[in-house]
Formats: sequence, C-alpha cells, structure tokens
Amino acid sequence: MFNRLAYSLFPVFLLASSALAQTPTGEIEGTISDPSGAVIAGAKVTVTNPATNVQRVIQSNELGLYSAPALPPGIYNIRAEKAGFSTQVRNTLELQTGQVAKIDIAMQVGNVAETVEVTAAPPVVESETTSLGTVIENRRIVDLPLNGRNYLQLASLIPGATTNGPASSQGQQRMGGARNQFALNVAGQRVHYNHYSLDGMENTDPNFNTYLFLPSIDALQEFKVESGIFQAEYGRGIAQVNATTKSGTNEFHGTVFEFLRNAKLDAKNYFDRKNVPKPAFKRNQFGGTVAGRILRDKLFFMGNYEGLRERRDLTQLGTLPTAALRSGNIGRAIVDPFSTGRVPFPNNVIPANRIQATSAKVLSEFFPLPNNSGATGLANNYINNEGRSSDGNQGSGRLDWVQSPSSNLFFRFSQTVEPQYIPSIINGQGNVASIYAQQGVLGHTKVFGTNKINEFKFGVNYFKSSNSQTRAGVRNVVGELNIPDIDRSNPLFWGIPVFQISGYSNVGECNDCPFVNWNTSGMLSDNFSWIKGKHQVKIGGEYRRVRYNQIGAVVPRGRFSFSGQYSGDAVADYLLGAMSNTEGQVGAPIANMRSNYMALYIQDTWKVTSKLTLNYGLRWEYESPWYDKHDAIVNIDFRWDHSIEPTYVRAGTGDPFQGNPQFPLPANVKYTRDGRFGRGAFMPDRNDMGPRLGLAYSTRPLPSAATNPATPPCRISAGRCRSPRKAHPPSS
Repeated sequence: MFNRLAYSLFPVFLLASSALAQTPTGEIEGTISDPSGAVIAGAKVTVTNPATNVQRVIQSNELGLYSAPALPPGIYNIRAEKAGFSTQVRNTLELQTGQVAKIDIAMQVGNVAETVEVTAAPPVVESETTSLGTVIENRRIVDLPLNGRNYLQLASLIPGATTNGPASSQGQQRMGGARNQFALNVAGQRVHYNHYSLDGMENTDPNFNTYLFLPSIDALQEFKVESGIFQAEYGRGIAQVNATTKSGTNEFHGTVFEFLRNAKLDAKNYFDRKNVPKPAFKRNQFGGTVAGRILRDKLFFMGNYEGLRERRDLTQLGTLPTAALRSGNIGRAIVDPFSTGRVPFPNNVIPANRIQATSAKVLSEFFPLPNNSGATGLANNYINNEGRSSDGNQGSGRLDWVQSPSSNLFFRFSQTVEPQYIPSIINGQGNVASIYAQQGVLGHTKVFGTNKINEFKFGVNYFKSSNSQTRAGVRNVVGELNIPDIDRSNPLFWGIPVFQISGYSNVGECNDCPFVNWNTSGMLSDNFSWIKGKHQVKIGGEYRRVRYNQIGAVVPRGRFSFSGQYSGDAVADYLLGAMSNTEGQVGAPIANMRSNYMALYIQDTWKVTSKLTLNYGLRWEYESPWYDKHDAIVNIDFRWDHSIEPTYVRAGTGDPFQGNPQFPLPANVKYTRDGRFGRGAFMPDRNDMGPRLGLAYSTRPLPSAATNPATPPCRISAGRCRSPRKAHPPSS
C-alpha cells in the first residue's frame, strides 16, 4: 500500500482531476454601524471557533464592511469592539459549506468593557450570492435513517434532486459495484453530469462520473448540492456535490457502531413458498470514529474506519438442455445439414460419432444438468442459489494544524478496498468486481493583514476498478478448446466463451469482461481574495493532469450462436457444430490516455448598496485534447461532399504500423501518419471564455436584531459554463 501511495503522490507534475467543485468553506461578512445607521470604520471583529479556539481577527474598512472568508464549516462566535461603543457578541452562528453568512452588527454607544450579547438572533439569510443550493448538515446525516449508510441518499431531500432515476447502465455492465447502482439526478440532468468533491478535492471517478470515495457518515461534517450558474471560480459543473469531513477539536469525541441485518430475524415474504426456506442474508456494517486534540488549540486529528461484510443468496432460474438432448436424442424431426439433400436423422437421434468434439467437451464441463425437479417441461429447469458477496474496508485520517492565527494547514488521506462477487445464471460463471481507491489532499489558508487571504490546495487520486471473469488468469479455456482466430496470449482475457442456444440460457463468462481501469489524477489550485471598499475581488486558477489507463473487452473469448436454422433444432445445431453466428474481438482495446487542464478566473462581488449585491466575473478554461501515450488514436480525414478519398490518420508522425499491430489494414486502404491532426483525439480549443453575471436584491434591509425578520432576496443570474461534453474522459 505504501509503495503504491508513494508512487501516486510523489510526482508533482502528475496533477489534476475532474472539474474543481465548490470550495468546502464558508464566509462571514457584514456591516458595522452605530445607532443612527452610520457606518463604523476600524472596528475590531473577532471570529472564533469555540471547538478549537481558532480565531480570525479583522477590521471593518472605511465603509464599515468586514469579511472573513475561507472559514471551515462549523459553529462560530462573533465579537465586535470599538472605542466608545459597547462590545457586541453574537454566539453560536452555524456556518455551512459554501455559505456567505451576512451578519450586520449595530453597535451601541457605551464603554467598550460593556458587552451586549445577542442570544435570540434571527436566522441567517444568504443575500450576497446568486448561486442556489441546499446543505445537509451533520445532524441530519447521522440521525436520519440510511439504508447502507450512503449519505448521498439524503440528496433526495433537496429541491429538484432525486435518487430514484436510472443509474448508468454501461457502468453497471462494465464496472459493477455500488457506485453504478446508485443514481443522483439534479435538476433533470443525467447522472454523468454530477461532480463530487470532498474537502475541495475532486472526488469523481473519471470513467463513469460516479463518486470516487464514499466517506463514512460519522466522518462527515456536512455536504451541499448546487446546480445552476456559479461564480467564475467554479468550472464545468451542472450539479456540484461538495462534502466536508470533520476535524478534531479540543474535546475528544468518538463513536463505535455495528449494524446487523440477518434473514433469521426477518419475517418470511408473503409470496414465498411455504416449503422453501428463506434465502440466506447476512449483512454486517461496523466501524468507529475518534477525534480530538494532539496539542491544545494547535494540532487536531480525526480517524475513521468502516467495514462491510454482506452475504446474500440469490435465486436465479435458467433453462438448460436435458440429459436426453445432450446425448443427441432430440425428440423432434431434425435433418442432417451436412448430407446431400438434407436427409433426416433416423428416429430424430444424432449418432454419437456425429457429435462435434468441442461441443461435447463444453457440454460436459460448463453446461450443468437441470436440477429443478419442480419445473414443468424445459422452462426454468435449472436453479442457481449461488450467493453474492460484498466486502468493504475504508478509512480516513485527517490532521489540522493551526500554525498561527493567520496560517492554517490540513491534510487528509483516505483509502477504500471493495471486492465483490456477482453470480450469473450458471453456477461458477459470475464476475469478480473490485475497487481500490486512494485520495490525499493538502490545504493551506494564509491571511495577510485584515483584508487579504490566500487558499492553496494540492491533491491526488488513485483509482483502480476491475470487473473480470472468474477464470481470468486462471484457466485458458479457449486454448483448451483450440478455438482458432481468438487471441489467447493475454491471461486477463482467459475464461469460458459465450454459447447462445436459442430458447436456452446463455452459458459462458460475461461478454464485456474484463474491464479494468487504473487512473491517477490530481489538482493544484490557488485562490486569492482581496477586500477593498465595497468590492471583494477573487483571483485564482487551477491546473490538473489525468492519467487514464484502461483495458476493455468486447467478446474477447468469442460468442457462438446456434439458432436451429440448419437442422431444425437449436440444440441439434449446437451438437453438430453448425453455428448461425460467430463473434470475436479484433485486437485488445487498450488505452493509455493523458490530458491536461488549466483555468484562470477573476470574480468581483460588489456591494452596491445595503440591499443590492452584484456578482460578475470571467473564467478561461483550456483542456488539452486527450492523447494516447503510444499514439494509438486513429481518426478519419474525410469531407462531407466526398471531395477527397477517406484516409485513416494515426496520431503523431512516422510509421503508421509502428508497434506491429495484430491486424494491419489492407494495402488498398489509405492509411498515414503525417501529423495532420497532431496527437490528440480532437482539435484544441483555447477560446473557452465563461462570463458570469449575478444580481441579488433584498426588498427590505436584512435583520440586525431579532425583532427585524429576514426577507429572502431576489436573485437573477446568467452566464456560460463549459460544456460537460468535453469534460468527459475517452469513451468507455
């Protein structure tokens, strides 16, 4: 594990991930005024997190405005002081992910030693931005019932979001696992348009755009789902899911849990047959979390582990040839397709010496006999009660270091291992799906003076997913059967070919196995905020790099179909080796794709009046064309008007047949490698500019006391976000 982690984290140039999502911090801002409503400049405002005693000290500017950006979500106390005025205190303000909490403070004339504490403050209204989203805080994450402890199920509480939509069918077929069984649709968009982040680090699988790492709910502080037009610091997102892990505090906290589900504790299903026992089902989900301090007020930690052990019996029904059929006794009129004049077989029986040797070997080893004595006729004469197993071991560790009141660092490392066995209709011919993922993120927040702040973040993901047949690397069945024209050199492709006999269940290991991805991605981002008068200007950018490696397969062991069109019966065709259709994979689809992404932005939040806030900005993005490490991409140069002969063009320059491809093109096909398209899969586009404009207006002043209720602001926004089409990785 440690060698693999070092390999993943060491090279700084291997940066980046999918689109950078919302920063997992919040902001507190407002106006300091006297009893007459005149603004107060130079007031000292102290924002304190009582759990860690971390403080941020700022001053109101000449317009009476103060702002404390880049604050981790949590509970805060606010203290405002100014000579000639009583000290004002606002306690237990809950700041959420992505929130801009406006807290206006009206100071009373008096001695600074006098303290006025507001204990019945009205709810905070976010009136400074035009983005819309909903936060699911820790209390709801922990207290609400979750089947399987997947916090994303709570996204269904958010307006415009549902978890009942269709999941990724291709993802379920090729990757498998819990990621591709779950679906989150926001604002009517497809599941592939979601982007997940964890502590500001991109948490999206670059293949099917599912989540990469699913933290335990006991390790989560909160999460937020947003859709629509974002500010310029955020790119390429239609729906953003931004989660934040917990940090330690001065007090020690811990949880230990065990959730048990067992069929022995369940009532029998009303529709189950009385003489058949309940299918076995055992599920254990267990773990714990501990958080606290290493050095009081300075160094904090959080550690979490969660395990899963699930065993579930599945009853699957199939239809297989009977012993009589397997011996050649078809029981219906059949003809000899290889005889002159298609002579019928005597007594509808195929002689033993006419049964093809390969067909007999496959029947004896891979076609089990029917075992369902209760079946009527051939239909559903086979039962497979083979169980499905799902395991999981995941953990996270986080350190927070308060270097000084103006400098804070945090580091988190997470890892998950998730093996799973998925049975098929035929016993012993299922799939082995496994996930191995690591994520590391380092963040630094630095305050300069009272009006400048910088946020730096570096992170790396390593994600490996595999969905393979049981006999991969174990048994070369194609070689044993001596089936020609099928590549058997790669042990990853070993296994049972697929045999399709019309009217019967398919036998063989999956058509699209193996499917293996191992990707390294990371990001480097920096955001600088400067508060000047009525303006809060934010400038920043990001760089990322993705290494996307894949071995796929489409019928790698062959698929052989028997329809009965030759002899009059599908089983007879199979025994005679009279195939109606054959399929096989030409070459091995292997990808070693690389891509770079860069973005720069500038964003201004202009407090025009106490009621009107204007957000405007500009974002530039460039994503390089995906290119293959070995220049294996081939495009076609053609014209819609047929003015030129279509030409296959391999990426790069030099010999187009470099690497000795297994299946070279015929000589009459035009094929070149002259660099006309470069190395990429598409032409580069360096003109992606995304302007953003938003307006938030409050119809009445925002509350400064409990007696002045809040009024939700009106919001209008417009802009241009990068099309998700180019954000997707190479076609899977």
